[in-house]
Amino acid sequence: MKRHGVASGTDSAKRGTIARADVIASTPLGEAETQGFMKASLPPGRRTGHDEPYSYLPSLPQIRAFHSVAESRSMSLGAIDLGRSQPAVTQAIANLEASFGVPLFLRQRSGLILTDAGLILHNRVRRFFAELRGAVIKCGGDRGWKASQVDVIAKRLTKSLIVALLLIDEYGSLGHAAKLLNQREAALRKAVRSLESDLETTLFKRGAHGISTNAQGKLLATRLRLAVRELEAAHEEMNAGFGIETGRILVGAMILAGNHLLTSVVQRFTSRYPHARVSVLNATYDVLLDQLKRGAIDFAVGLQNHPTPADNVLEQVIAEDPFVLAVRRGHPLTKRSTINTAHLAQYDWVVARPGATRRAAFDHLFGNGPRPNAQVETHSFVTIVMLLADSDAIAVMTQSELILEAKLGGNLVALDVGPLETDSRMAVTTRRGWMPTYLQDAFAHCLHDHVPDVNGSPSADDAWRAR
Repeated sequence: MKRHGVASGTDSAKRGTIARADVIASTPLGEAETQGFMKASLPPGRRTGHDEPYSYLPSLPQIRAFHSVAESRSMSLGAIDLGRSQPAVTQAIANLEASFGVPLFLRQRSGLILTDAGLILHNRVRRFFAELRGAVIKCGGDRGWKASQVDVIAKRLTKSLIVALLLIDEYGSLGHAAKLLNQREAALRKAVRSLESDLETTLFKRGAHGISTNAQGKLLATRLRLAVRELEAAHEEMNAGFGIETGRILVGAMILAGNHLLTSVVQRFTSRYPHARVSVLNATYDVLLDQLKRGAIDFAVGLQNHPTPADNVLEQVIAEDPFVLAVRRGHPLTKRSTINTAHLAQYDWVVARPGATRRAAFDHLFGNGPRPNAQVETHSFVTIVMLLADSDAIAVMTQSELILEAKLGGNLVALDVGPLETDSRMAVTTRRGWMPTYLQDAFAHCLHDHVPDVNGSPSADDAWRAR
């Protein structure tokens, strides 16, 4: 599988390695270099030592210097574009190369050429600045800022301001963010006020737990978090080019559907990539969709929900997972040769909350006819299983959930009522326009490859490859 961002057609790309320089392209990493690269690639909260959160991020002046030089392929032209001296730009590039532990440019008589690592970073830096400008535009959308104004304001954003906003948004408290950054609250409060001044908007509010982001601040933090994830992705892709397959997989699973599928996929993925880290968030669909759009997760796995175009996400079906009516073993209805809705309406039901796909299946099943008693609404798998096992209640579950329950004890069975008319499919949702890293792409393929379609449809992996 091709590793994203590595230049095609080069020997190093074919081998899946990044060239350190034109004369030592095949030289393997030494132990010290490997440790340096692995440390540089670690995400927030997982750094070694006592580094501050997001300390793996380069400074924005270094990133801007790299971007200008990469676009012009010239130190002197890059310096002119930035309005800085050439020695200052040269030093910024050298510092950036030192932080990544690899050359980003090859110096030749004809000019500067990006190395494979440089190509990876250039690609991600372009996306970083696109998100950065998008964040500023989002804040100034109602003030009609021109492109030149957006650029000026975007250049005022610093690493420290971005990190401060992200931490306040993540932890809901300026005080907590100040502790993580080892700063005084007064100094951080002054910094965030300057950010509000630059953007000409209010980003924070004072509540019972101190200062936190308001709705506008959360919108800005979302775009900035997506921007920061691009630079984290650059680290991971460079590591992959060296054969160091470290990185984070951030995936969300719906509280009910998704757990059985995801468990088997995670086991398969981690056995293939033992140095990768997988973080799983279990939540309702609405929460997962919000986290996905905010960049807190990269995959949301669960029942197909048909998100609107406004959500700016891409949902792809990966498997059929039919609904069944689950009851305990020995339930009176299991003894009947035929079952109709009148029989079903005689028993209590455990249902999902309104708006859920399985709640729609319940509503469609009874239509305008008599409704059964449905006192309990829940999305908890454990709660449903326990309630059904100790009563004659009925619940709509998926086939995969019943398989999972069988592995955990096997107290439930499906009623023989034939297929429900409401379709049920497993799907994975990602951000539209998202560019996965090598490991993220490998996880996606593992997810698609691991799920056989019970109806014999073509592999869902075909759709992923064509996305």
